[in-house]
Amino acid sequence: QTVANCYTALDLGVEVLPVLNKMDLPQADPDTAKAEIEDVIGIDASEAIAISAKTGMGIDELLETISIQAEIMELEAPLDGAAQGVVIESRIDKGRGAVASLLVKKGTLNQGDLVLAGEFYGKVRAMTDENGDRIKTAGPSIPVEILGLPDAPAAGSEFLVVSDEKKAREVADFRAARERDRVLERQNKMRLDTLFESMGNDIATLNIILKTDVRGSLEALLSALDELSTDEVKVRVISSGVGAITESDVILAESSEAVLLGFNVRADTAGKRKADEAGLDIRYYSVIYGLIDDVKAAMSGMLAPEHREKILGTAEVRDVFRSSKFGAAAGCMVQEGTIYRNKPIRVLRDDKVIFTGQLQSLRRYKDDVNEVKAGIECGLAVKGYEVAVGDKIEVFEVHEVKREL
Repeated sequence: QTVANCYTALDLGVEVLPVLNKMDLPQADPDTAKAEIEDVIGIDASEAIAISAKTGMGIDELLETISIQAEIMELEAPLDGAAQGVVIESRIDKGRGAVASLLVKKGTLNQGDLVLAGEFYGKVRAMTDENGDRIKTAGPSIPVEILGLPDAPAAGSEFLVVSDEKKAREVADFRAARERDRVLERQNKMRLDTLFESMGNDIATLNIILKTDVRGSLEALLSALDELSTDEVKVRVISSGVGAITESDVILAESSEAVLLGFNVRADTAGKRKADEAGLDIRYYSVIYGLIDDVKAAMSGMLAPEHREKILGTAEVRDVFRSSKFGAAAGCMVQEGTIYRNKPIRVLRDDKVIFTGQLQSLRRYKDDVNEVKAGIECGLAVKGYEVAVGDKIEVFEVHEVKREL
């Protein structure tokens, strides 16, 4: 995705500033990373900035470089007028409600402004800067957190300040209706797919209900889960959202036989009580890869096991004679491995399988035995089939092997 974004930026003529993250790790190799950037993307990475988002290493240098580059390119944004920008992130805070992180791209955002973000609108009741300090206004390039929206808008959606509340309500209602139609269409398609699958396909389906702390994590997880589906096992997210796991989520999981997953969130009191009553297990995660690995493990358990055959021994029929007890019996020489009395067998003629079944008897001289090893003669009778001189008796067994994605 990063490479694709770089190509898009280059096509649009946008300046690209290479930044190397995770440089605090012992195995970090900036020189190799720069060479790979130049080879894959084709941009000069000699001035790439090494940073660590975890430790803060290189962040000051990065900010200074961006500021200098913006000044050189004479990048400007209008201060006057209604603010416009993008939603960086959003979440549901238990005590404060919907909290949206915004980046103002132009104009000035003021406390009390009516903001339309995605399918939600509301007045800015409070606004804080990146340090958590209360502020009244924010101009271009200023990131802020605002309170006042009724729900968490999707990360990446555009926001703008509007003056007409009636118009804002109309736009929000239209977008909400469009989103509901999209969800309903997806649910109907899922039901239709389920119907078709139940009519003849053996495709296993893992139903998931996913709740996360913020929209960004939700979108990243939905994208990752969507890529896990195979021709034999499909992942179906039947419900997802931001905020605590509620009683409604548990009821839906119970009725749809879905797995409840929470990423950086927990079940509320009612949800936990309902889950305990229903005996449902809620899985909590704080690392995306941990959640994905567990889903893959669950999908692997739903795969039909692979059946592998192992040839245990082969005997050649040297003579055929009649037995009053078994009918046609064969005198054989075990050529390879071991012939077992209670294992399945095949009869081969000219190296082609002509019969599959089991032995009726296995003898050494007059004694019944359970096995005969290579290089030893034996007598045997095949249940329900008469062998001929020159046939080969192949003894095998089948193992079930668990498969993994």
